[in-house]
Amino acid sequence: MTEYQTVSRLSFLTATQTLIPPVVVIATPKGSILRYVSIPCMIWVWSLMLYPVEKPSYLAVTFAAGGWMHIITALDVLLINPKCAGDFVDADGKIQSHFSRLRSAIGLMGNPRKLNTPREAKNTPPVPKYYTKSSPTTIPRGRFLIRESAIAAWQYLALDVLALQAAKSALEKKEKATVHYSQPTDNLWVEVWIENVIAALVAWFVLSRILISFYYRLLSTISVALGLSSPESFPPLFNKMTDAYTLRNFWGKFWHQILRVDFTAVSNFVTCKVLSLPKPSILERYTNVFLVFFLSGILHITNDVVMNVPIRDSGAMTFFLSFTIGYMIEDGVQAVWKQLYGSQKAPQEPELWKKAIGFIWVVAFLAIASAGYFRPSQTRPESQLAFVPWSVTEIIGLDVVVGMIAFGAVVLRVVFECEI
Repeated sequence: MTEYQTVSRLSFLTATQTLIPPVVVIATPKGSILRYVSIPCMIWVWSLMLYPVEKPSYLAVTFAAGGWMHIITALDVLLINPKCAGDFVDADGKIQSHFSRLRSAIGLMGNPRKLNTPREAKNTPPVPKYYTKSSPTTIPRGRFLIRESAIAAWQYLALDVLALQAAKSALEKKEKATVHYSQPTDNLWVEVWIENVIAALVAWFVLSRILISFYYRLLSTISVALGLSSPESFPPLFNKMTDAYTLRNFWGKFWHQILRVDFTAVSNFVTCKVLSLPKPSILERYTNVFLVFFLSGILHITNDVVMNVPIRDSGAMTFFLSFTIGYMIEDGVQAVWKQLYGSQKAPQEPELWKKAIGFIWVVAFLAIASAGYFRPSQTRPESQLAFVPWSVTEIIGLDVVVGMIAFGAVVLRVVFECEI
C-alpha cells in the first residue's frame, strides 16, 4: 500500500460502511448472530480508511468521519434499539417491498438527528421564520431554494477567504517554529495566548460553523431541487451563538446535533446495561459525558489521520475528553451559586451579564483546550484542509471578494432575515 490513499478508495470504503447496516437490518431478524458479526467487520473496514489523502478536502474528511459514525449507528439500529424488516411499513400499515424497505433503511442511516421521529435530537433548531410567513406548516420549495442558494454562495466566498488565510498562517507558524518561536519569552507568551483566543473564536464560532453548514446546505439544496426530499427534511444545523454561554449549551444547543442521538444511545447502553450504574447519579452522568466525548475523539482522530496528521500528533482525544473536566467545573460552580443565591423556580433566560461571563468562560476553555488540538494543522501547511474545490479569490482578488462578502452579509440579513 502506498503512503497516501485516493479519495475514490476512501469513498468506496465509506459506501461499504453505509450499506452494511441497512442490508443487515432488512436481511436478519432482531438478535441474529450476523448482527453481532457485522460490527467487527465494520471496524475492520474502518481500519482500512486510516490512511492520509495527498490533498485533504472536506469531502475526504466527511467520508472518513462517516466510516466511524456508521459503526456507531449500526450499534444503535442493529443491537441497542434494533430495527428489522417488519418495522418498515407503508402509511396504511402494509409491509413495504424489499427495495422500499432497503431505501427506508438507508434513509434511516441518513437521518442522524432522527428528524420527525420520537427520538429527534434535543435542541434541533426550529424552521427559520422567513419560511413560515406564508404557511406555518409547509415550506415553499422555491422560497427554500432561493434562500439556501444565496446563503450557500455567500458561505462559499467566506470559506475561500478563510482557507487562504489559514494556509498563510500555517506557513508563518512553520517558519517561526524553526527559529525562536518554539521557546516563547514572556512577551511572546502573551502573543501566543491572544492568538489562541482568536483562533478559538474564529474556528469554533465562524469557520467550522460555516464549513459544516455550507456542505449541509449544498446537499439540502440539491436534494430538494431534484425532488428527492422536502424542505422540511432540512432544518438548520446550528442554533444562535448567543446560546453558547455554557459548555453544555455550546455542545448541546449551539453546535450541530448530528452525533448526539447515536452517541448517547451507545453511552447510555454502556452506563446502564453494561456497567449497571444507578440512574440518575453523578457517576452515571459524567461517565456518559466521558463516553460521548471519547466516541467523538475517535471520530476526529480519524479525520486527523486522513488530513495527514499522525495519530501520535493528534490532539483530538485530549481536546474532547477535556470537556468532561470542563463540565464538572461548570456544574460545580453552578451548584455553589445556587447554594449561595438560591435557584429560580421557573426556568428563564439568564441576565445579560451572566451570559457575558459565561461566554468568556466558554471561549477561555476553548482557547486552552484547542491549543494542542489545532497545533498540528496550524504548523503543517500540507495538512491544511481544502475548504472549497476552486478559489474565486485567486481569480478576482482578495479585496473584491471581501467586498462581495460584506455586501452579501447585508443582503442576507435584510432580505433573507439570517441570524448568527
